[in-house]
Amino acid sequence: MKKDSIGGALFVGFLFILLLPAALVFLSLNSMTVPDGGVLTDCVVTEFIKIGNTSETKVQYVNSAGQTVNARISNGIGGRSAYAGEHVKCYVYDDNPYEVYKDPDKMAGIFMYAGAAGSVILGIILTAVLLRKRGVQGYLIKNGVQTQGTITNVVIKGGGNSFVQCVCDYSFSDSSGQIHTGRHTFMPNKRVSIGNYFPVLYAEKGGKILSDIVE
Repeated sequence: MKKDSIGGALFVGFLFILLLPAALVFLSLNSMTVPDGGVLTDCVVTEFIKIGNTSETKVQYVNSAGQTVNARISNGIGGRSAYAGEHVKCYVYDDNPYEVYKDPDKMAGIFMYAGAAGSVILGIILTAVLLRKRGVQGYLIKNGVQTQGTITNVVIKGGGNSFVQCVCDYSFSDSSGQIHTGRHTFMPNKRVSIGNYFPVLYAEKGGKILSDIVE
């Protein structure tokens, strides 16, 4: 057994606590900010394209010279769909007639801020779990006693184009014959079945038995 790299916990913290929230806040500010100097104009939706979580709305409007201009809504339509022929009020700019801006969708901004807050909370929890797991591994390496454990339950996670992981419950007996249980997530794509035997390290800490399977 060896301790998990601390880099994994740091990467998870960076991703969920810093990078993803910053991206969501940036998108929220961008969608809620309309440049000054625009003229509010009636636009007609000509095309709404949605791919995954991203979308683009194209519109037509008549400018001050009576010309029909094809443009796109730069800050999106908000958290909803649009349909061809729908009328949308947008700000039009003479210096860039092909980019128009819709009035800010406040609910979309609120949802993004909520998503950023949720990402921070999730990141803190995941980082704490990974650091705790690493701490347990270090304690077992230093103080653990080895015995044999038996897999009692297997749950398969992942599949398709992702790695398959086996999350397994196991049981083992300590030196006094008392039975204990634990849970271990095996390395991706490792095949494990109920009844398989694996070495287990266990140790007592604070009145509790810590344990983990040795891979």
